[in-house]
Amino acid sequence: MEKLSNCYNIEDIRRMAKSRLPESIFHYIDGGSDDEVTLIRNTAAFHDYEFQPRFLRQIDQIDTSINLFGKNLKVPFFLAPTGMSRMFHHGKENAVARSAAKLGTIYSLSTLGTTSLEEISEETKGPKMFQLYILKDSQLTSEFVNRCKAANYDALCLTVDVPVAGNRE
Repeated sequence: MEKLSNCYNIEDIRRMAKSRLPESIFHYIDGGSDDEVTLIRNTAAFHDYEFQPRFLRQIDQIDTSINLFGKNLKVPFFLAPTGMSRMFHHGKENAVARSAAKLGTIYSLSTLGTTSLEEISEETKGPKMFQLYILKDSQLTSEFVNRCKAANYDALCLTVDVPVAGNRE
């Protein structure tokens, strides 16, 4: 069985996931909706960027930290919301939240998560964001906001571009 420590790029991780996960779950993670046009464009956009190594530089004190939402993060990225994490890993969102805290970054819980926002708040004291769909039921949306306040979430990530569920082919 392949180890994560032997993966050197995203394609290595993708191949490992494909070998370990049931086919339907892998395709849920790996694919997109309809003709996957957005997925293809997003993937292509990353090819426009490349790392520019700088030679003969002092590297004994590398600092990748940033301040985001008033929180000091050790790395310049956060763990994005992913719905249904329990399908992918037995540790579900809790494991991802713990990993984010250990890494020193924000964890973003999805509205479609399989763990309550309160449980995640109790699980980790690291910075947390809640990804919130603006629901047709405005009272339910308000309840989510109030629960986030009560559970000491640091930020909301509002998702407004999903008027209907994506068609998974």
